[in-house]
Amino acid sequence: MDRRSLLTAAGQVAALGSLSSLGISGASAQTNSGPYPNRPIKFIVPFPAGISPDVIARLISDRLSQSLGQAVIVDNKPGAGGMIGAEAAAQTPGDGYNIFFAVKSVMAIAPHVYTTAKYNPLKDFKSICQVLTVPHVITAAPNVPYNNLKELVEYAKKNPGKIDYASLGVGSQPHIAMEAWAQRLGIKLTHIPYKSNPAADVMSGVVSLSLEASTTAIPSIKAGKIKGIAISGSSRIDSLPDVPTVTEYGNTLDVNGNIGNSWHGIFAPASTPDAVITKLNTEIVKIVKMPDVQERMRSLGLTPTGTPAAVLASAMSADYAFWGQLVRDLDIKVE
Repeated sequence: MDRRSLLTAAGQVAALGSLSSLGISGASAQTNSGPYPNRPIKFIVPFPAGISPDVIARLISDRLSQSLGQAVIVDNKPGAGGMIGAEAAAQTPGDGYNIFFAVKSVMAIAPHVYTTAKYNPLKDFKSICQVLTVPHVITAAPNVPYNNLKELVEYAKKNPGKIDYASLGVGSQPHIAMEAWAQRLGIKLTHIPYKSNPAADVMSGVVSLSLEASTTAIPSIKAGKIKGIAISGSSRIDSLPDVPTVTEYGNTLDVNGNIGNSWHGIFAPASTPDAVITKLNTEIVKIVKMPDVQERMRSLGLTPTGTPAAVLASAMSADYAFWGQLVRDLDIKVE
């Protein structure tokens, strides 16, 4: 090794030693100088603005910006059931400045649906924190001739294929959940995938149904803009006490909310240093436990969690296996 190479190597070792004293591993050595964070952080959200994950991502990012003293910017990358945003997030540097705000469908469903998926949730990401769990509501246009699941099933059986429903794309949880329920109920529904939020088209009657997260469904139902047909899981929510659960119609339709309930979780590229993961988890758990944040979430039918990273990793792994089998059973594939 010549003198120039020796000097370069020595400098790299010194730099890594300095970073270790800050609790940041060498993986971030080429992009950071000084304590983390020292520049803006990007939250990649794989859905359009205005829907449930975006609403919560902005709530968390605003508080995280305050606690870290750096801007936390939401970057919406919608499309393909969240897969476009996931692929983009998986390819970002693992430097602590690229964070992925995901939901169950993106991490456990879409990779089984899309044979060309360019990310593997179990290998390409590290879990940071589960933020909450969320029920979904089967919502309907105001002009449809049914007001609950019993009436919907009766109408669908008399008019096979005439009820359509919107989702956020093939492979999204609303898509797979509605197909699973339709199969179990013995009815035929027509799927209309959207790239953007379909709520306006449900309100106007362009499309009959959608499965919408409680976060955004509750305000619209209370305002009379849409009907609440049924809620996922086995427990009604305080904000919609008159809307029955799916399991009140059939107790095997959504055991423990496995099909209709979701979660919001925060992830980072797999190469992100563990010290960064720990710091972000600590700050995000504090935010989720803030009384006003909890009150805001519960008013939207959400259950705040704020878990350790390992809890989210375990949940994602279990859901990945469950939904993989369900997707195979329904034979839903996009080549």
